[in-house]
Amino acid sequence: MKHLKIIQPFILCVIAFVLAGNLLNASSLSVQQSKPTPTPAKSKPKPAKLTSHVVLISISGLRADHANYPETFRLKIPTIQALRSKGSHAVGVESVYPSQSKPAHVSIATGVMPADHGITSDYPFNEQTGIHAAAPHLSVKEIKAETIWDAAKREGLVTVAIGYPMTNGAMMNINLPETPAESEIIADLIRREHPNLLLINFNTLDSAQRRFGVLSKEALAALEGIDDSIKKIVAAIEEAKLTKDTTFLIVSDCGASQIEREFRPNYLLAKKGFLTTDGQGTVKSWRAVAQSFGGSAAIFLKNSQDEATAREVEKLFTELDKESDNPLWRITVRRDAIRLGADPRPALYLDAAPRFTISSRASGSTIGKSEERATSGYLPSRAEMRAALIIAGKGIKANQRIEYARLIDIAPTIARLLGLEMKSARGRVLSEVLVQ
Repeated sequence: MKHLKIIQPFILCVIAFVLAGNLLNASSLSVQQSKPTPTPAKSKPKPAKLTSHVVLISISGLRADHANYPETFRLKIPTIQALRSKGSHAVGVESVYPSQSKPAHVSIATGVMPADHGITSDYPFNEQTGIHAAAPHLSVKEIKAETIWDAAKREGLVTVAIGYPMTNGAMMNINLPETPAESEIIADLIRREHPNLLLINFNTLDSAQRRFGVLSKEALAALEGIDDSIKKIVAAIEEAKLTKDTTFLIVSDCGASQIEREFRPNYLLAKKGFLTTDGQGTVKSWRAVAQSFGGSAAIFLKNSQDEATAREVEKLFTELDKESDNPLWRITVRRDAIRLGADPRPALYLDAAPRFTISSRASGSTIGKSEERATSGYLPSRAEMRAALIIAGKGIKANQRIEYARLIDIAPTIARLLGLEMKSARGRVLSEVLVQ
Protein backbone atom coordinates (compact mmCIF):
# COMPACT_ATOMS: atom_id res chain seq x y z
CA MET A 1 0.00 0.00 0.00
CA LYS A 2 2.93 2.27 0.79
CA HIS A 3 4.32 1.71 -2.72
CA LEU A 4 0.91 2.34 -4.23
CA LYS A 5 0.69 5.70 -2.46
CA ILE A 6 4.12 6.67 -3.81
CA ILE A 7 3.23 5.63 -7.43
CA GLN A 8 -0.25 7.18 -7.45
CA PRO A 9 0.92 10.83 -7.71
CA PHE A 10 3.31 9.82 -10.48
CA ILE A 11 0.48 8.16 -12.45
CA LEU A 12 -1.71 11.22 -12.00
CA CYS A 13 1.07 13.43 -13.32
CA VAL A 14 1.48 11.21 -16.40
CA ILE A 15 -2.28 11.27 -17.05
CA ALA A 16 -2.34 15.05 -16.68
CA PHE A 17 0.60 15.40 -19.07
CA VAL A 18 -1.08 13.16 -21.69
CA LEU A 19 -4.36 15.02 -21.41
CA ALA A 20 -2.59 18.35 -21.77
CA GLY A 21 -0.81 17.07 -24.87
CA ASN A 22 -4.06 15.88 -26.39
CA LEU A 23 -5.68 19.23 -25.69
CA LEU A 24 -2.73 21.00 -27.30
CA ASN A 25 -2.95 18.75 -30.40
CA ALA A 26 -6.71 19.28 -30.60
CA SER A 27 -6.23 23.02 -30.36
CA SER A 28 -3.56 22.90 -33.03
CA LEU A 29 -5.80 20.77 -35.25
CA SER A 30 -8.65 23.19 -34.72
CA VAL A 31 -6.48 26.08 -35.83
CA GLN A 32 -5.31 24.20 -38.92
CA GLN A 33 -8.88 23.26 -39.88
CA SER A 34 -10.11 26.84 -39.54
CA LYS A 35 -7.73 27.95 -42.31
CA PRO A 36 -7.82 25.26 -44.99
CA THR A 37 -5.57 25.58 -48.02
CA PRO A 38 -7.67 27.20 -50.77
CA THR A 39 -8.39 25.04 -53.81
CA PRO A 40 -7.30 26.75 -57.05
CA ALA A 41 -10.33 27.92 -59.04
CA LYS A 42 -10.89 25.86 -62.16
CA SER A 43 -10.98 27.87 -65.36
CA LYS A 44 -14.15 27.52 -67.38
CA PRO A 45 -13.50 25.06 -70.22
CA LYS A 46 -13.71 26.41 -73.74
CA PRO A 47 -16.75 25.29 -75.72
CA ALA A 48 -16.08 22.39 -78.03
CA LYS A 49 -15.83 23.49 -81.64
CA LEU A 50 -18.61 22.47 -83.99
CA THR A 51 -16.66 22.99 -87.20
CA SER A 52 -13.07 23.62 -88.27
CA HIS A 53 -13.67 25.96 -91.22
CA VAL A 54 -15.98 28.97 -91.51
CA VAL A 55 -16.56 30.93 -94.72
CA LEU A 56 -18.24 34.30 -94.13
CA ILE A 57 -19.48 35.87 -97.37
CA SER A 58 -20.84 39.41 -97.10
CA ILE A 59 -22.95 40.81 -99.95
CA SER A 60 -23.31 44.56 -99.41
CA GLY A 61 -26.83 45.87 -99.99
CA LEU A 62 -28.57 42.46 -100.14
CA ARG A 63 -32.05 42.79 -98.66
CA ALA A 64 -33.46 39.99 -96.53
CA ASP A 65 -36.61 39.66 -98.64
CA HIS A 66 -34.55 39.36 -101.83
CA ALA A 67 -32.40 36.59 -100.32
CA ASN A 68 -35.34 34.68 -98.84
CA TYR A 69 -37.85 35.01 -101.71
CA PRO A 70 -35.76 35.35 -104.90
CA GLU A 71 -38.51 33.96 -107.15
CA THR A 72 -40.82 36.83 -106.18
CA PHE A 73 -38.27 39.34 -107.45
CA ARG A 74 -37.09 37.42 -110.55
CA LEU A 75 -33.67 36.79 -109.00
CA LYS A 76 -31.62 33.91 -110.39
CA ILE A 77 -29.41 32.93 -107.47
CA PRO A 78 -29.39 29.09 -107.41
CA THR A 79 -26.25 28.74 -105.26
CA ILE A 80 -27.56 31.02 -102.53
CA GLN A 81 -30.93 29.26 -102.73
CA ALA A 82 -29.26 25.85 -102.41
CA LEU A 83 -27.37 26.90 -99.28
CA ARG A 84 -30.60 28.30 -97.83
CA SER A 85 -32.51 25.07 -98.50
CA LYS A 86 -29.75 22.92 -96.96
CA GLY A 87 -29.33 25.06 -93.88
CA SER A 88 -31.09 27.77 -91.91
CA HIS A 89 -31.97 31.40 -92.50
CA ALA A 90 -33.14 34.51 -90.68
CA VAL A 91 -36.43 36.24 -91.49
CA GLY A 92 -34.47 39.47 -91.34
CA VAL A 93 -31.41 40.72 -89.50
CA GLU A 94 -31.39 44.05 -87.69
CA SER A 95 -28.52 46.20 -88.92
CA VAL A 96 -26.98 49.14 -87.05
CA TYR A 97 -27.71 52.87 -87.03
CA PRO A 98 -26.90 54.39 -89.38
CA SER A 99 -27.20 51.32 -91.61
CA GLN A 100 -23.96 51.92 -93.52
CA SER A 101 -21.27 49.53 -94.73
CA LYS A 102 -18.33 50.33 -92.42
CA PRO A 103 -20.14 50.37 -89.05
CA ALA A 104 -22.22 47.34 -90.07
CA HIS A 105 -19.25 45.22 -91.14
CA VAL A 106 -17.36 46.05 -87.96
CA SER A 107 -20.41 45.06 -85.88
CA ILE A 108 -20.50 41.77 -87.81
CA ALA A 109 -16.85 41.18 -86.93
CA THR A 110 -16.91 42.31 -83.28
CA GLY A 111 -20.36 41.49 -81.94
CA VAL A 112 -20.80 45.02 -80.53
CA MET A 113 -22.62 48.17 -81.62
CA PRO A 114 -20.98 51.18 -83.34
CA ALA A 115 -20.86 53.26 -80.15
CA ASP A 116 -18.70 50.51 -78.62
CA HIS A 117 -16.39 49.65 -81.52
CA GLY A 118 -15.96 53.29 -82.57
CA ILE A 119 -16.85 53.14 -86.29
CA THR A 120 -20.09 55.09 -86.19
CA SER A 121 -20.36 55.97 -89.91
CA ASP A 122 -18.55 55.38 -93.20
CA TYR A 123 -16.68 58.69 -92.93
CA PRO A 124 -15.28 60.34 -89.77
CA PHE A 125 -16.87 63.65 -88.79
CA ASN A 126 -14.52 66.61 -88.32
CA GLU A 127 -15.86 68.62 -85.41
CA GLN A 128 -13.56 71.52 -86.28
CA THR A 129 -14.68 72.03 -89.88
CA GLY A 130 -18.25 70.78 -89.53
CA ILE A 131 -17.95 68.33 -92.45
CA HIS A 132 -17.03 64.68 -92.75
CA ALA A 133 -13.50 63.71 -93.72
CA ALA A 134 -12.59 63.21 -97.38
CA ALA A 135 -11.31 59.68 -96.71
CA PRO A 136 -13.48 56.94 -95.18
CA HIS A 137 -12.61 54.84 -92.16
CA LEU A 138 -10.09 52.20 -93.31
CA SER A 139 -7.63 51.05 -90.66
CA VAL A 140 -8.20 48.20 -88.23
CA LYS A 141 -6.44 50.38 -85.64
CA GLU A 142 -9.59 52.52 -85.50
CA ILE A 143 -11.63 49.58 -84.16
CA LYS A 144 -11.94 49.71 -80.36
CA ALA A 145 -13.10 46.12 -79.82
CA GLU A 146 -11.84 42.59 -80.34
CA THR A 147 -12.58 41.13 -83.78
CA ILE A 148 -13.38 37.56 -84.75
CA TRP A 149 -10.07 37.34 -86.62
CA ASP A 150 -8.25 38.41 -83.42
CA ALA A 151 -9.90 35.55 -81.54
CA ALA A 152 -9.07 33.09 -84.33
CA LYS A 153 -5.41 34.14 -84.54
CA ARG A 154 -5.06 33.82 -80.76
CA GLU A 155 -5.89 30.12 -81.13
CA GLY A 156 -3.48 29.65 -84.02
CA LEU A 157 -6.14 29.36 -86.71
CA VAL A 158 -5.44 30.28 -90.33
CA THR A 159 -7.23 33.52 -91.22
CA VAL A 160 -7.75 35.02 -94.69
CA ALA A 161 -9.70 38.12 -95.78
CA ILE A 162 -10.45 39.43 -99.26
CA GLY A 163 -12.05 42.84 -99.70
CA TYR A 164 -13.54 42.82 -96.20
CA PRO A 165 -14.06 46.39 -94.91
CA MET A 166 -11.90 47.82 -92.12
CA THR A 167 -9.17 45.18 -92.35
CA ASN A 168 -6.34 47.47 -93.47
CA GLY A 169 -3.42 46.53 -91.23
CA ALA A 170 -5.15 43.50 -89.69
CA MET A 171 -2.83 40.67 -88.62
CA MET A 172 -3.94 37.68 -90.69
CA ASN A 173 -2.21 34.93 -92.60
CA ILE A 174 -3.34 36.57 -95.84
CA ASN A 175 -5.18 39.88 -96.01
CA LEU A 176 -6.18 41.62 -99.25
CA PRO A 177 -8.32 44.53 -98.05
CA GLU A 178 -8.23 46.53 -101.28
CA THR A 179 -8.58 43.59 -103.64
CA PRO A 180 -12.00 43.05 -105.27
CA ALA A 181 -13.45 39.67 -104.35
CA GLU A 182 -12.75 37.62 -107.49
CA SER A 183 -13.60 33.93 -107.49
CA GLU A 184 -10.29 32.83 -109.08
CA ILE A 185 -8.21 34.50 -106.36
CA ILE A 186 -10.49 33.17 -103.63
CA ALA A 187 -10.47 29.62 -105.02
CA ASP A 188 -6.67 29.63 -105.24
CA LEU A 189 -6.35 30.79 -101.61
CA ILE A 190 -8.76 28.09 -100.43
CA ARG A 191 -6.76 25.37 -102.19
CA ARG A 192 -3.40 26.67 -100.89
CA GLU A 193 -4.21 27.90 -97.38
CA HIS A 194 -7.21 25.83 -96.19
CA PRO A 195 -8.28 28.81 -94.05
CA ASN A 196 -10.13 28.15 -90.81
CA LEU A 197 -11.72 31.59 -91.10
CA LEU A 198 -12.30 33.14 -94.52
CA LEU A 199 -13.89 36.60 -94.79
CA ILE A 200 -15.12 37.84 -98.19
CA ASN A 201 -17.06 40.94 -99.20
CA PHE A 202 -18.81 41.50 -102.53
CA ASN A 203 -19.89 45.13 -103.13
CA THR A 204 -20.90 45.08 -106.80
CA LEU A 205 -24.62 44.70 -105.96
CA ASP A 206 -24.54 47.77 -103.71
CA SER A 207 -22.77 49.82 -106.39
CA ALA A 208 -25.26 48.76 -109.08
CA GLN A 209 -28.26 49.52 -106.88
CA ARG A 210 -27.00 53.00 -106.04
CA ARG A 211 -26.31 53.87 -109.65
CA PHE A 212 -29.23 52.17 -111.41
CA GLY A 213 -31.79 51.34 -108.71
CA VAL A 214 -33.06 48.41 -106.66
CA LEU A 215 -34.05 45.47 -108.88
CA SER A 216 -32.73 47.24 -111.98
CA LYS A 217 -31.38 44.94 -114.69
CA GLU A 218 -27.88 46.02 -113.71
CA ALA A 219 -28.49 45.14 -110.06
CA LEU A 220 -29.97 41.77 -111.02
CA ALA A 221 -26.93 41.03 -113.18
CA ALA A 222 -24.58 42.00 -110.34
CA LEU A 223 -26.30 39.67 -107.86
CA GLU A 224 -26.35 36.83 -110.38
CA GLY A 225 -22.61 37.36 -110.90
CA ILE A 226 -22.03 37.16 -107.15
CA ASP A 227 -24.06 33.95 -106.99
CA ASP A 228 -21.84 32.46 -109.70
CA SER A 229 -18.74 33.46 -107.70
CA ILE A 230 -20.17 31.74 -104.61
CA LYS A 231 -20.72 28.63 -106.74
CA LYS A 232 -17.00 28.62 -107.59
CA ILE A 233 -16.09 29.12 -103.92
CA VAL A 234 -18.22 26.10 -102.97
CA ALA A 235 -16.51 24.10 -105.74
CA ALA A 236 -13.07 25.10 -104.43
CA ILE A 237 -14.07 23.93 -100.94
CA GLU A 238 -15.11 20.59 -102.46
CA GLU A 239 -11.87 20.33 -104.44
CA ALA A 240 -9.88 20.94 -101.24
CA LYS A 241 -11.88 18.11 -99.61
CA LEU A 242 -13.15 20.46 -96.89
CA THR A 243 -16.89 20.28 -97.55
CA LYS A 244 -17.70 18.05 -94.57
CA ASP A 245 -15.80 20.38 -92.23
CA THR A 246 -17.00 23.77 -93.51
CA THR A 247 -19.77 26.12 -92.41
CA PHE A 248 -21.01 28.86 -94.76
CA LEU A 249 -22.54 32.16 -93.69
CA ILE A 250 -24.08 34.40 -96.36
CA VAL A 251 -24.72 37.80 -94.76
CA SER A 252 -25.26 41.42 -95.72
CA ASP A 253 -24.54 44.70 -93.98
CA CYS A 254 -28.01 46.15 -94.65
CA GLY A 255 -30.61 46.42 -97.38
CA ALA A 256 -31.25 49.24 -99.83
CA SER A 257 -34.12 51.61 -100.57
CA GLN A 258 -35.15 53.25 -103.84
CA ILE A 259 -34.80 57.05 -103.86
CA GLU A 260 -35.74 59.96 -106.15
CA ARG A 261 -35.16 63.19 -104.22
CA GLU A 262 -32.79 64.54 -101.61
CA PHE A 263 -33.46 66.67 -98.54
CA ARG A 264 -30.78 69.25 -97.63
CA PRO A 265 -31.01 70.07 -93.90
CA ASN A 266 -27.85 72.22 -94.04
CA TYR A 267 -29.55 74.56 -96.50
CA LEU A 268 -32.40 74.93 -94.01
CA LEU A 269 -29.97 75.39 -91.10
CA ALA A 270 -28.14 78.11 -93.06
CA LYS A 271 -31.42 79.82 -93.89
CA LYS A 272 -32.31 79.93 -90.19
CA GLY A 273 -28.89 81.22 -89.12
CA PHE A 274 -27.46 78.07 -87.52
CA LEU A 275 -24.55 78.01 -89.99
CA THR A 276 -22.91 80.23 -92.60
CA THR A 277 -21.38 79.34 -95.96
CA ASP A 278 -19.02 80.95 -98.47
CA GLY A 279 -21.82 81.30 -101.02
CA GLN A 280 -20.76 78.11 -102.81
CA GLY A 281 -22.16 75.80 -100.15
CA THR A 282 -18.97 75.29 -98.14
CA VAL A 283 -19.59 75.62 -94.39
CA LYS A 284 -17.58 78.47 -92.82
CA SER A 285 -19.03 78.64 -89.30
CA TRP A 286 -21.78 76.80 -87.48
CA ARG A 287 -23.78 76.27 -84.31
CA ALA A 288 -25.53 73.23 -85.76
CA VAL A 289 -24.67 71.18 -88.85
CA ALA A 290 -25.83 67.93 -90.48
CA GLN A 291 -23.63 64.98 -91.42
CA SER A 292 -25.32 62.85 -94.06
CA PHE A 293 -25.45 59.03 -93.96
CA GLY A 294 -27.64 58.59 -97.04
CA GLY A 295 -31.04 57.72 -95.64
CA SER A 296 -30.37 59.58 -92.42
CA ALA A 297 -28.25 62.38 -90.97
CA ALA A 298 -26.82 63.37 -87.60
CA ILE A 299 -27.19 66.93 -86.30
CA PHE A 300 -24.02 67.99 -84.49
CA LEU A 301 -23.84 71.05 -82.26
CA LYS A 302 -20.70 73.17 -81.98
CA ASN A 303 -21.33 73.11 -78.24
CA SER A 304 -22.68 69.64 -77.51
CA GLN A 305 -24.05 70.83 -74.15
CA ASP A 306 -26.08 73.67 -75.68
CA GLU A 307 -29.56 72.39 -74.83
CA ALA A 308 -31.25 75.60 -75.96
CA THR A 309 -29.88 75.24 -79.50
CA ALA A 310 -30.75 71.54 -79.46
CA ARG A 311 -34.39 72.39 -78.73
CA GLU A 312 -34.44 75.10 -81.40
CA VAL A 313 -33.08 72.72 -84.03
CA GLU A 314 -35.47 69.95 -83.05
CA LYS A 315 -38.38 72.37 -83.31
CA LEU A 316 -37.18 73.51 -86.75
CA PHE A 317 -37.30 69.98 -88.15
CA THR A 318 -40.44 68.98 -86.26
CA GLU A 319 -42.30 71.81 -87.99
CA LEU A 320 -41.66 70.10 -91.33
CA ASP A 321 -44.39 67.63 -90.31
CA LYS A 322 -46.92 70.35 -91.06
CA GLU A 323 -45.88 70.42 -94.72
CA SER A 324 -47.66 68.22 -97.24
CA ASP A 325 -44.37 67.07 -98.79
CA ASN A 326 -42.48 66.31 -95.59
CA PRO A 327 -39.03 64.86 -96.42
CA LEU A 328 -38.61 63.39 -92.93
CA TRP A 329 -39.93 60.13 -91.59
CA ARG A 330 -38.67 60.33 -88.00
CA ILE A 331 -36.57 62.46 -85.65
CA THR A 332 -34.49 60.45 -83.16
CA VAL A 333 -33.22 62.35 -80.13
CA ARG A 334 -29.88 61.60 -78.47
CA ARG A 335 -31.17 59.35 -75.67
CA ASP A 336 -32.98 57.11 -78.17
CA ALA A 337 -29.96 57.02 -80.50
CA ILE A 338 -27.83 55.86 -77.58
CA ARG A 339 -30.24 52.97 -77.03
CA LEU A 340 -29.70 52.01 -80.67
CA GLY A 341 -25.93 51.90 -80.15
CA ALA A 342 -25.32 54.88 -82.41
CA ASP A 343 -22.79 57.69 -82.00
CA PRO A 344 -23.83 59.49 -78.78
CA ARG A 345 -22.35 62.87 -79.79
CA PRO A 346 -25.09 64.26 -82.11
CA ALA A 347 -28.01 66.15 -80.56
CA LEU A 348 -30.45 64.28 -82.79
CA TYR A 349 -30.79 62.21 -85.95
CA LEU A 350 -33.05 62.73 -88.96
CA ASP A 351 -34.48 59.78 -90.89
CA ALA A 352 -35.64 60.45 -94.44
CA ALA A 353 -39.13 59.72 -95.70
CA PRO A 354 -39.63 57.02 -98.37
CA ARG A 355 -38.07 57.92 -101.72
CA PHE A 356 -35.91 60.56 -100.02
CA THR A 357 -32.20 60.63 -99.22
CA ILE A 358 -30.45 63.26 -97.09
CA SER A 359 -27.60 65.36 -98.46
CA SER A 360 -24.97 67.45 -96.66
CA ARG A 361 -25.24 70.18 -99.32
CA ALA A 362 -25.90 73.67 -97.96
CA SER A 363 -26.74 75.35 -101.26
CA GLY A 364 -29.45 75.30 -103.94
CA SER A 365 -32.77 74.57 -102.24
CA THR A 366 -34.25 72.56 -99.38
CA ILE A 367 -35.27 69.70 -101.69
CA GLY A 368 -33.64 68.65 -104.95
CA LYS A 369 -33.31 65.73 -107.32
CA SER A 370 -31.11 62.85 -106.18
CA GLU A 371 -28.18 61.79 -108.30
CA GLU A 372 -28.35 58.24 -106.92
CA ARG A 373 -31.18 55.76 -107.43
CA ALA A 374 -30.87 53.87 -104.12
CA THR A 375 -29.25 54.24 -100.73
CA SER A 376 -29.00 52.85 -97.20
CA GLY A 377 -28.34 54.52 -93.84
CA TYR A 378 -31.92 54.56 -92.56
CA LEU A 379 -33.09 53.29 -89.17
CA PRO A 380 -32.50 49.51 -88.98
CA SER A 381 -36.14 48.94 -87.99
CA ARG A 382 -37.30 49.79 -91.52
CA ALA A 383 -38.18 46.69 -93.52
CA GLU A 384 -36.07 47.59 -96.55
CA MET A 385 -32.98 47.88 -94.31
CA ARG A 386 -33.27 44.31 -92.98
CA ALA A 387 -30.07 42.41 -93.72
CA ALA A 388 -29.82 38.82 -94.92
CA LEU A 389 -28.44 35.76 -93.11
CA ILE A 390 -28.15 32.24 -94.48
CA ILE A 391 -26.11 29.69 -92.55
CA ALA A 392 -25.43 26.13 -93.73
CA GLY A 393 -22.94 23.29 -93.50
CA LYS A 394 -21.11 21.61 -90.63
CA GLY A 395 -22.75 22.08 -87.26
CA ILE A 396 -25.94 23.66 -88.67
CA LYS A 397 -29.47 22.28 -88.55
CA ALA A 398 -31.48 22.07 -91.75
CA ASN A 399 -34.73 23.90 -92.43
CA GLN A 400 -34.60 26.15 -89.37
CA ARG A 401 -35.87 29.72 -89.34
CA ILE A 402 -34.40 32.41 -87.10
CA GLU A 403 -37.23 34.74 -86.18
CA TYR A 404 -35.04 37.57 -84.91
CA ALA A 405 -31.32 38.25 -85.21
CA ARG A 406 -28.94 41.20 -85.17
CA LEU A 407 -25.65 41.81 -86.92
CA ILE A 408 -23.95 41.64 -83.53
CA ASP A 409 -25.07 37.98 -83.22
CA ILE A 410 -22.86 36.84 -86.10
CA ALA A 411 -19.42 37.07 -84.43
CA PRO A 412 -20.53 35.18 -81.27
CA THR A 413 -22.07 32.48 -83.47
CA ILE A 414 -18.87 32.09 -85.51
CA ALA A 415 -16.88 31.98 -82.26
CA ARG A 416 -19.12 29.18 -80.96
CA LEU A 417 -18.74 27.24 -84.21
CA LEU A 418 -14.93 27.43 -84.06
CA GLY A 419 -14.69 26.95 -80.29
CA LEU A 420 -13.34 30.48 -79.69
CA GLU A 421 -13.85 32.96 -76.87
CA MET A 422 -15.07 36.51 -77.48
CA LYS A 423 -15.71 37.94 -74.04
CA SER A 424 -16.34 41.48 -75.27
CA ALA A 425 -19.11 40.52 -77.73
CA ARG A 426 -22.62 41.65 -76.76
CA GLY A 427 -24.61 39.66 -79.29
CA ARG A 428 -26.04 36.21 -78.70
CA VAL A 429 -25.11 32.83 -80.13
CA LEU A 430 -27.80 31.72 -82.60
CA SER A 431 -28.04 28.40 -80.78
CA GLU A 432 -31.42 27.52 -82.26
CA VAL A 433 -29.74 26.55 -85.54
CA LEU A 434 -26.63 24.85 -84.10
CA VAL A 435 -26.20 21.11 -83.79
CA GLN A 436 -25.03 20.88 -80.16
